[in-house]
This record gives sequence, C-alpha cells and structure tokens, in this order.
Amino acid sequence: MTLDSSNETVAILYDIENAPFEMLNYTLGKARRYQPCRTIVVSDWDSTPEQKRWEKLLRRPGFTFRQISRTFFGKNSLDSALYDSAQILYQEGVRRYFIITTDSDFVRIAELLNSQEKSYIIGVGTKQASETLRNAYDEFIVYPPEENIKVKKGTKSIMEQAKENVATKGKTVKKPKPVKKESAAIAEKKAENKKAKAAAAKPQKKSISEKKEETSTGEFIVRLPKTLRSSLVTRMEEEGVSMNELITYLLMRGLSK
Repeated sequence: MTLDSSNETVAILYDIENAPFEMLNYTLGKARRYQPCRTIVVSDWDSTPEQKRWEKLLRRPGFTFRQISRTFFGKNSLDSALYDSAQILYQEGVRRYFIITTDSDFVRIAELLNSQEKSYIIGVGTKQASETLRNAYDEFIVYPPEENIKVKKGTKSIMEQAKENVATKGKTVKKPKPVKKESAAIAEKKAENKKAKAAAAKPQKKSISEKKEETSTGEFIVRLPKTLRSSLVTRMEEEGVSMNELITYLLMRGLSK
C-alpha cells in the first residue's frame, strides 16, 4: 500500500499496543502546530475493533487515518508494520514525524528516518521511556503533560509551596516595617538644626565693643602683677576686707594726695 504524502505532510506513527487512546488524542492536539498541512496517522486500527471511539476519531476533520497490514502476527509484528510504513513515508518525502510509544525498539525507526536526509522527529511517551529512546528524537514530550512541567531553578514547586502553607497555617507572620527614606531636603534641614544647637552650646567670645559696654557702667578691670596681688591678698586678710574694698581704698587714697 502506498500512502499519499509529501514534504508538506506530518506523519504520526501510533504504537496502539503500548500507548493509550488519550496519548494519541493529546498528540493530535500537538500536531496542529504544523497546520495547515496534511496529517497522516498510521496504526493498526482493525486490531482493536471493540474501541467504538475509533469511529469518531476516524471522522475527525483535518486528519487522514491509515490502516496498516501486518506481514506476520505475534511479538513485534506491529513494530515491523510501522517500520515498513515509515520507510514508505520517508521515500515519498515526509520529513516530520510524531512517534507515540515508550518502547525502546522504536529507536530503529528513528534511525531509519535519519538514514539519508535528516527528519525532524518528536517522541511522545511516558516518563518510563529510556534515555536511548529519548536521545533518538529531536524532541521528547512526556505524557501525562503534568509530568513535563519544568520548575525554574531557585523557585519552589507546587508541592513544596503547599507543605509550607500547611506548616504556617494559623501562624501570624509579622512583616517587617518598611524603612522610610528621608528626602534630601529633610536631611539637610536636620543637619542645619544640629549645627545651630552646637553653636548655641559653645561659649562665644565677646568683641571689644561688648567689653567696652560692660566697663562703661563704672566698673573696670585691673590686671595686677603676681607679687602685688600676693601682698594685697595678705593685707586683705589682715584687715578683714574684700579685694574690691581694698583696691577702692588704695585708689581713693592715691587720688587724695
């Protein structure tokens, strides 16, 4: 049997014995990314006639479903039939494929599809698929799709987050108060106030004019040598008077002469 195909065709090789119907349905949705083009789905549909849903599936628009004939029956008979179909499709120019299986024997089909001119092959299988099978494809999609979710490094998975939520349930987590940043104007104002307080606390030197004003009230300042001051202190103690009274007396006495 010759399958009508071209380089504008996407072929889906479905291992009906090792992959459930849901995996095929999921792959058909993925294959739509190549639309518009012809999509041929190849498998042995007659081997499971009790599947009534095949009738609805085969009538789905946008896809061509082909029945393959097994040259012999028994173990690996489906693998050989799909291998023969893949060879025909490859010879007719098809270079885009989906292979739905978790069976490592399908590595042989992937090698065939890259034997002369390279094809682009996407594998769809469960997480139990071997590394050998995964490496035979350009892409490998894990089914169910939840298993294919990648968690970014440094982020927590959904399960880890759920565990944390259970552990912290009922506990009140205090959030740190946000630190208010001062504006440049407020900071400058505070610096000026600080300088003003420091200046007020420091004793200021009086100017000459201020000193003159103080002495204009009738008081004056006399600087005495140490020897004279000592003698005055002795006399002040002997006579029992204050220093101001003693100096005033001496000055008055000097002026009266």
